[in-house]
Amino acid sequence: MPARFDENDLLKRLAKLDQKGLLTFALSCAERMLPSYQHFSREHGWGNTSVLRKTLDLGWAWLESGIVDKDSVAKLQEACANEAPHTEDFDSLYVSPALDAANAAANVAKLLLRADAETTVEIATFARDTVDMYVQELEKMPANTLDLEERIQLHPMMQRELKNQQEALSAITAGISPRDASRRWRSPKRSNIDLS
Repeated sequence: MPARFDENDLLKRLAKLDQKGLLTFALSCAERMLPSYQHFSREHGWGNTSVLRKTLDLGWAWLESGIVDKDSVAKLQEACANEAPHTEDFDSLYVSPALDAANAAANVAKLLLRADAETTVEIATFARDTVDMYVQELEKMPANTLDLEERIQLHPMMQRELKNQQEALSAITAGISPRDASRRWRSPKRSNIDLS
């Protein structure tokens, strides 16, 4: 049976998690988006990948130690927002994925300051939206295609992203340790749209 993205169901499931669980899920999604930002940055000579990487690394460190400097986190949240490219400034297939990655990293910082299931859903939505837009462009699907959403939903790239989200949530609910979560999801070689 194909995986589906159900925002309300995801919110209900995430609302049962504590701050560490929410952050772990958020990181699992954000990590899959970071290579797209790196690809965009190399292609266009714009953006500072290290700001996003530092923010995600801080998230992983907090999962291990529970210690975070709130001033540093607030500065990183703002820095990530500043590293988000404006889509109208670039004629590029990679600008929207980069924007989603920067927004996801900024929201990871936000979660370090306060547990919030809705912010976590936003990050999962950014990951889904990245794939959605990319698949439309990749497969040259006109916006007025009758079964557009169904075709995108069933595309292998979208199914992989949605299954990754479901598997991450199941592992977190089952109590995966921060160390095992980091080994499993940190610094993937390719993004959720196969960019490296």
